[in-house]
Amino acid sequence: MEKKISILDIIKSRRSTRRFKTDMLPDEDLNAVLEAARWAPSGDNKQPWKFIVIKNKETMMKIVELSPLKGFHAFLRNGPVLIAILVNSKRSKWVVLDGAICAQNLMLEAWARGLGTCFSSWYPTMPSSIAKEVKELLDIPDNWIIITFTPLGYPVDDPERAYILPAKRKPLERLVCYEKFEG
Repeated sequence: MEKKISILDIIKSRRSTRRFKTDMLPDEDLNAVLEAARWAPSGDNKQPWKFIVIKNKETMMKIVELSPLKGFHAFLRNGPVLIAILVNSKRSKWVVLDGAICAQNLMLEAWARGLGTCFSSWYPTMPSSIAKEVKELLDIPDNWIIITFTPLGYPVDDPERAYILPAKRKPLERLVCYEKFEG
């Protein structure tokens, strides 16, 4: 009998990956993570997103070099693939939330397939002048917002370790209130 894994197990075990093997991904896996992102819920079902799949290392390097957070964003050039998640600012008033949910779907499907990702702090922390330069580099129209860039690839560290060394979280009883807020 095949062992089934729950989405909660995937959520609990997922880790941010910043170090990747150089192996290229099969198109099947790349398309599956993009498909998972495509199926994210969105306000009024506007689906205001677009994805740019970047495999060119020079382009990845330029994105990192443009960032004022070069040291922090250095991991963006480490994977064999870099995915930009964009949202159209004219499509909905919820585009930032929609883009974040979309990114989460992508990251969970990647992890379920043994692939690593890492959400980068791009929007709203990136200065608009830098965002403009990156948009020019990637031919992104003005009305599109770059929510995040995430590298995608096989982690150097074995993902199975995540099941052995779970991330720490606050206890549920400290986070949940019933009927009214409690400090």
